Amino acid sequence: MQRSPWPWIAAGTALGCLLTLGAQFTANKLSETKTASQDRRAPTIATVSITGDPSMGSATAPITIVEFSDFECPYCKQFHEEALPKLKKEYIETGLVRFIHKDLPLPFHQHAQQAATAARCAQKDGKYWETYNALFNQQNCLGCKGPFAVAATTGVNQRELERCSRSKETKQAVNINTSEAELNGIRATPTFVIGTSSESLHKGQIIEGAIPWPEFKKIVETKISEARK
Repeated sequence: MQRSPWPWIAAGTALGCLLTLGAQFTANKLSETKTASQDRRAPTIATVSITGDPSMGSATAPITIVEFSDFECPYCKQFHEEALPKLKKEYIETGLVRFIHKDLPLPFHQHAQQAATAARCAQKDGKYWETYNALFNQQNCLGCKGPFAVAATTGVNQRELERCSRSKETKQAVNINTSEAELNGIRATPTFVIGTSSESLHKGQIIEGAIPWPEFKKIVETKISEARK
């Protein structure tokens, strides 16, 4: 799990960063842990919008999992490789879980913001999840190739991606996710909000970190049981 510095404003201090709609950051010391069990908080509830965010699975699934993630975060990649394939096979493809991605590019990751906008632009060509996979699978190449070249391996036009990524609309979509995370006290990646959704809003428990699949599965099963009562 990677954590963004805590938002802070005070004269003569550099203790953190303030996340705003304009994505203005002042980055300070990075704190990392590998799993949520190493940095467990009391259960916290978040309410987030899900309008327009990329999703997979049935809109009528008993529960929804909203992921706040950073394409350059190694623990997000760990979740992508170890837990998401099992989640997809056992719960998403069987209609039990809807999965939604939100962007939380951390300020100390040089390529995270571009990667987020590249994926958002690929969504317009119906290639979001292919691009999502490519960015995580080639995470080590984000510095040498660049996010747009990695995204283009899915068949989308690289020049069009770069043009789209510079647009106010695309930047705003990512920045709104970032601001929403701040409003809900979400600073670490990956973070999951697991609960139930209406047409445009999602409310659920905040779970931090790339926790092991057996533990993650247990949480999913509990939330499904609660939703069916």
